[in-house]
Amino acid sequence: VHSFAHVVLEDPKQEGMLYLGLDNGLYISRDDGQTWFQLKNNLPPAPIYWVAIQEHFDDLVVGTYGRGYYILDDIGPLRQMPADLNAEKLFSIRDAYRFNSRESIKTDGPSYNSGRNPNYGVPINYFIAEGDSINVTIAIENAEGEIIRTLEGSDNKGVNRIWWDLRYEPTYKPKLRTVPPGRPWVQLNGEGWRPLVTWDLDLWRGQFGPRVVPGQYTAVLNVNDKEFRSSFSVLKDPNSQGTVADIEKQVELSLELRDAMNVAVNMINKIEMIRSELVSIKPSLHKRTDLKEAERLEKLALNISAQLYDVHLTGAREDAFRSPMKLYGRLSAVASDLNASGIDFAPTDQQGEVYEVLNQRLQQAKDEFDQMIEEDIVRFNEKLNKMDVQIGLEKTEKTN
Repeated sequence: VHSFAHVVLEDPKQEGMLYLGLDNGLYISRDDGQTWFQLKNNLPPAPIYWVAIQEHFDDLVVGTYGRGYYILDDIGPLRQMPADLNAEKLFSIRDAYRFNSRESIKTDGPSYNSGRNPNYGVPINYFIAEGDSINVTIAIENAEGEIIRTLEGSDNKGVNRIWWDLRYEPTYKPKLRTVPPGRPWVQLNGEGWRPLVTWDLDLWRGQFGPRVVPGQYTAVLNVNDKEFRSSFSVLKDPNSQGTVADIEKQVELSLELRDAMNVAVNMINKIEMIRSELVSIKPSLHKRTDLKEAERLEKLALNISAQLYDVHLTGAREDAFRSPMKLYGRLSAVASDLNASGIDFAPTDQQGEVYEVLNQRLQQAKDEFDQMIEEDIVRFNEKLNKMDVQIGLEKTEKTN
């Protein structure tokens, strides 16, 4: 290394672990300076003039000359990784804060500065010895041992990091397989569907899974059926005025809303599949009675769909102003209100009452849906048996 030292710092928690700032990079030693390795991880080869460690979060902060500053979140794996590590390992996980984001209007003018905040949640770090074609999953368990989230991990050889955003599983994804009535120009994607999108409304916030209640959680790393476990705490935002009991009530209602939205999405996806199949088989129906029955089923399915979402959605921004939201959008709106702006307070009485009204309407729509599937579609399929044609799938694809 053709350079000289600007700064040397010993790790405050691990004796003999040194950080050395040179004119062209940062080097680290785990054996009191006997051997060194260079830390890159998107750190440019700039002069390193200062190094500090934020002791509460174990973040490594590096000050460079002329390139700003660099932060490596959570250096725990560097401390825990022995020089001869040659097998899979799940590093210990630091505690995470259930921080609340501050919402504001962006009024900053043009700037030459740029940067990125760390990901929200808790970093989960693990080591892969071989890499390539290895099945890696990370399950998050609550204190009762229930799996509340499953994440797909990377299989790169060496140290890998994945962030859990402290949320339960998100809602299922609706896939529209038909075009809006009277708007034949609306296109489906290459897979034969289009997303259910309403612009300019923050409904998407409610489609994330709710954030978890502060408490104890466990990450379970599974690498080709080998299991590794590490427990950690999710802590309450110290600046929040709400209580843990308030958060429990908020999460309880949020999970009920998520489950209701999944019921709606399952119905939407199955009805869309049926409507698409009806459109495709109508040209092959030569009997007038069969054609009329197909058209009746189309209308019946459309009427049920219209209770669940705005069937006139085209994907344009103007959709938000053309028609009122239906059940899926209204449930998303209540969930968004809780997940995005509820901070740590319990749901209001009005939010609970609105959910009860919407859930009652959802159950009514489900009764109509079940009747259509179990009676109308069954009878129509019996007529189509001779033509070796069937409509209505037994299962609906569930996509997170």
